[in-house]
Amino acid sequence: MSTTCYEMLLNGCDLQKGSILFNKHKISMARFIRNIDSLADSLYDLGFRKGDVLTIYLPTCPQSLEAFYACSKLGVIANIVHPLLPMDQLKENLLATKSKGLMYYDILVKNHKELNNLNQILINCSVSNYLIFRKLFYYLFARSKYKTNKLSLNYSKLIKPNKIYENVDIEGKGYNIVCTMHSGGTSGEPKIIKLSNKALNNLSVSLEKMYTRKNREHEFGLVALPMFHAYGLGVAVHTCLTNKYSLILMPKFQPKKMNSYIKYHNVTFIAGVPIMFRKMLDYKNFYGKHLRKLRDLWCGGDVLNETFVEHIDTILEKYKSPARLMRGYGLTEVSSVCAVNTLDNYKKNSCGRPIPNTKIEIWDDKDNKLGANTIGEIVIDSPSMMTEYLDKEQGQGFAIKNKKKYIKTGDMGYLDEDGFLFIVDRKKRSIKISAVNVFPAEIEKVVKELSIVEEACAVSYHYNEKTYIRLYISLNDNQLNKNKAQKEILEQCQNKLLKYSIPREVIFVDELPRTNMGKVDYKKLQNVGSYDEKA
Repeated sequence: MSTTCYEMLLNGCDLQKGSILFNKHKISMARFIRNIDSLADSLYDLGFRKGDVLTIYLPTCPQSLEAFYACSKLGVIANIVHPLLPMDQLKENLLATKSKGLMYYDILVKNHKELNNLNQILINCSVSNYLIFRKLFYYLFARSKYKTNKLSLNYSKLIKPNKIYENVDIEGKGYNIVCTMHSGGTSGEPKIIKLSNKALNNLSVSLEKMYTRKNREHEFGLVALPMFHAYGLGVAVHTCLTNKYSLILMPKFQPKKMNSYIKYHNVTFIAGVPIMFRKMLDYKNFYGKHLRKLRDLWCGGDVLNETFVEHIDTILEKYKSPARLMRGYGLTEVSSVCAVNTLDNYKKNSCGRPIPNTKIEIWDDKDNKLGANTIGEIVIDSPSMMTEYLDKEQGQGFAIKNKKKYIKTGDMGYLDEDGFLFIVDRKKRSIKISAVNVFPAEIEKVVKELSIVEEACAVSYHYNEKTYIRLYISLNDNQLNKNKAQKEILEQCQNKLLKYSIPREVIFVDELPRTNMGKVDYKKLQNVGSYDEKA
């Protein structure tokens, strides 16, 4: 796959009928491509050349997509970061990646003056860039709340329709780094990951091979996942666009609004995380005959309870939808998805089989391949794997075996006799109690089988130099009697877990903390009980 993501977009998008919807504003695919070309030309005029870095400090919006593909065209590296990243962390990131320019959203930067000291070519983006109605309102709101940075360039002028541009040549190559993304890494330490055009394009090709339905004209993929997440960029955006889907962009996840998009548009594909689908079901406008339009629902990024899968599948079946909620598995190091269930290849509790062109094995601590139904570390050989970590001193992230590269994921699991992948836990989260491996994910899975439990997170803590389990719980109904709930939870654990895995403490919280990626922040809860407790 030697082409750039930009070239694959040109070859794979529905140029005649495709569109992108954003805040009720429709952008034709032809205009979307024209904006990319215009932006690429403007970036070139600003001095951006192959290998330079442009930081995209934006939510999921037309500007962030256009910037990514413009970078791909020029051979510039898109450094995609969380749009709410604190300024101190942003400064560190810009230095680490050697960024040359920064694109930011006007209303998300509290103090625009702070940007002056970043030594960046600044590009100011706004909601008003892509609005016809209420355009002036949004513009004046931003100007009144935040003083415009005089050193910033206005995005709308860089893609101005009547702007005369030369349409610079495609400088990027398939093997070039197209973006850097940020992840907890396979060891749990924050890392910056380099992904190539080739890796993301191979992901799109592999996922497309899983389906026989080729005609996707007038069909929409609903993008509520963030662009700074590989799952969002790789699957919800790039794979959809290069397989003729139109897109609906949601810069901020709003479950009720998301449900209305499904109802009023021809949405057939959604890639999401468990908490997203849970919240969508809380609103009445999720339910109805419009669900029959849905064809593909993918869920990953966090632990997915089988009880919930069965619940949502029952609802879909009731309204005659051909879709079912498909659990998958992946990580940023392989551009997101590497295994997923499909209607033709499905097994309960599993994450499905490896996607085409991807090989998954289970290894022991000495890198020996294990047989079926034997728990070990999940390792992956994929054409979608990363090029390397930004900081090579953090480790290459690869294991070399028989002259092949593998990603060692740090996740524990097994493959059954039919090749379906089952996740047991993160290797780094496994806890030793009396020399026995205790897996927090197993505890959480058992507890979440109870209808009263919304979410659960198990962590270790120490008391008198011994290790125990503390379980944090958020209930479906905060009005429930906590004593009764605790009794029910502990009885469930006693009936289904080894004694070493039974929590010593159960703590109820209104909501579990989450990371920037939207996952439960178990580290934060771990730190609460990481010291030696006093009697």
